[in-house]
Amino acid sequence: MKYRMFLFLGILLLGLGSACFYMARRSMAFCPALQRQQGLVWGCVIAFLLLQFGAPLANRLLGLRINALYWLSYLSLSLVSTFFLYLAAADFIQMLSRRFIGAAIEPWALLAAASLTVISTSLGLVQCYLPIRTQPIEVPLDGLPEGLDGFRIVQISDLHLGPLLPVSRVERIVSRTNGLCPDLIAVTGDLADGDVKQERACLAELGKLQAVHGVRFITGNHEYYSGVEQWLEAVRDLGWRVLLNEHEILRHRETDLVVIGLPDPAGGGEGEGPNLAKAMAGVAPETIKLLLYHQPLGAEKAARAGIHLQLSGHTHGGQFFPWSPIVRLFYDYPVGLHRHGPMWLYTSPGTGFWGPPNRFLVPPEITLITLKRR
Repeated sequence: MKYRMFLFLGILLLGLGSACFYMARRSMAFCPALQRQQGLVWGCVIAFLLLQFGAPLANRLLGLRINALYWLSYLSLSLVSTFFLYLAAADFIQMLSRRFIGAAIEPWALLAAASLTVISTSLGLVQCYLPIRTQPIEVPLDGLPEGLDGFRIVQISDLHLGPLLPVSRVERIVSRTNGLCPDLIAVTGDLADGDVKQERACLAELGKLQAVHGVRFITGNHEYYSGVEQWLEAVRDLGWRVLLNEHEILRHRETDLVVIGLPDPAGGGEGEGPNLAKAMAGVAPETIKLLLYHQPLGAEKAARAGIHLQLSGHTHGGQFFPWSPIVRLFYDYPVGLHRHGPMWLYTSPGTGFWGPPNRFLVPPEITLITLKRR
């Protein structure tokens, strides 16, 4: 687990360091006053980078979780990551203006980028803690048996239990979910964001989730960064059924529904990776098949295997603007309901957030999926 975390932090340091170098250089180019204070600018960059790694390293290596330090770290990451894209956009506009109309570099570009950063990160922070919305989705399926018409699935994804998610927020998510009277609750990975022992209170609340057929859980990549065996033991203690390359047949109103679960590909180094053929071994071709898979990948293979509906998460829908459009460059189905041949795929934007407390223009959701006959 530790080598994975250090690898992740190393990649993050490289990315953040490069971005900070760009922001510092371009900010000083836009603003002569900053150019005269280079020591202060580079000092802020170093302080920011130390802050990003101080909180997780203190937690991982020393077992110290200082919530105030996490808040400072993630709030600053929210500001810096947003400012990076706004500054790059301002830089691009300035480049075009210099090339085509001969305009000089203007300080207003830096001011505009900074102002947009403050506004959007503030609104995004508020969005993280507003009452969570329920997103109703109807999925029409050809040949859906009458016994499954109106079957209700609540999807919870990417909750990321951690220092910025209070127990009261989890309580409201549980209350909202139970109030939807689901037939099945699907938790599609990334429940974890740290040491399971530090999340006992939140897990106790999640143990109150209720559905006719209970809760099914699959791993996301963050379970493997956070001690997967301890997290699996904890969710099993809640009474949840974990599905890793296996399936379960639910009998609902005299009709079978097959629920299939795959582990996240990140687990390949600590066990078996996703194996759809193994997970579906013995499944009758004519049954309705629901696939739980953390990342919105493998749609072609799943469709060929006769899956009717795949539920995924992972992308967070980009989590916040201006990053949200970028996620569409990496995934065919980054967020929402999509059709892939005969199969439907729904990618949740997530019920929580990871890292920066920012969900500007990408609100979190509890998804209520209803199967309908067509």
